[in-house]
Amino acid sequence: MRIGTTRIASLLPVWTLALLVSLVAFPAAADPLTVRVFTDKATYERGEQALITMEVKNTSALPVTTSYSTSQKYDFTARDANGTTVWTWSYGKTFGSGTSKTFAAGETLVIQETWAFVNDAGSGVFDGTFSITGTFLGNYLGRSGAKTGSQDVSLFTPDPLQVTFAADKSSYSKLSSSPAVLTLTVTNIAPYAVTIDFANGQSFDFSAKNASGTTVWTWSNGKTFDPAPVQAVLAPGESLQYTGSWTLRNNSGSAVADGYYTVGGTFLGQYYGAVQPKGGESTVRVYTLF
Repeated sequence: MRIGTTRIASLLPVWTLALLVSLVAFPAAADPLTVRVFTDKATYERGEQALITMEVKNTSALPVTTSYSTSQKYDFTARDANGTTVWTWSYGKTFGSGTSKTFAAGETLVIQETWAFVNDAGSGVFDGTFSITGTFLGNYLGRSGAKTGSQDVSLFTPDPLQVTFAADKSSYSKLSSSPAVLTLTVTNIAPYAVTIDFANGQSFDFSAKNASGTTVWTWSNGKTFDPAPVQAVLAPGESLQYTGSWTLRNNSGSAVADGYYTVGGTFLGQYYGAVQPKGGESTVRVYTLF
């Protein structure tokens, strides 16, 4: 048996009909708060800190009261390219009892924290891309889903050590008893300390090549070094200087022929961010008579 629409309406209680009308005439209100998260830059060098900003805005024309289970109102996390959380702002912090905050119509709450690209254990993270997420923890009427925002950032490490090489002169006489004095200088130009590892007790070497590119002499030839690995820490601005002498003889002990030679120094340390090889060269003249 078919019952008309008018008949159905007459069968419904008055309050049920009023509820149906209200749902049609007044749809659910939109979430009044929006969350935006951003950083001051997209790319950072090691030693810099990312400034993270979260903006929570009341976009409605009415005040919104938010409540929190503790005094913590927000949190930030950083995840690596594999999605693993490496840092959480709240890690190790303690918070007091619950609180509340009322956002006036149109009010924006600005929250800022920094991340120094270290993990929760305090160690520096490896270079790469990270997703920084900010989460607003307030509860309120009309809330819809998690209140988060994210920003991707990248970290890279420029070579923190500057290595220079110098010979004390540009020409040397075989009739003189003065050797060629070679100097290798290693300077930490980064704003942070650099840990350097050496495979053994040898931390540098010097060499000389003839015009054909053949190595005729090396400083380390015939020397022995402690086989145990060595580690050194170079503070910001600190330098290491290595000096060696070339007596204008080859590795067999014989005087080299007159001509032009490429003398150079090589730093053998290994460290994070290293661009190899580390060293330098100079061209010098070896002569008997002008």
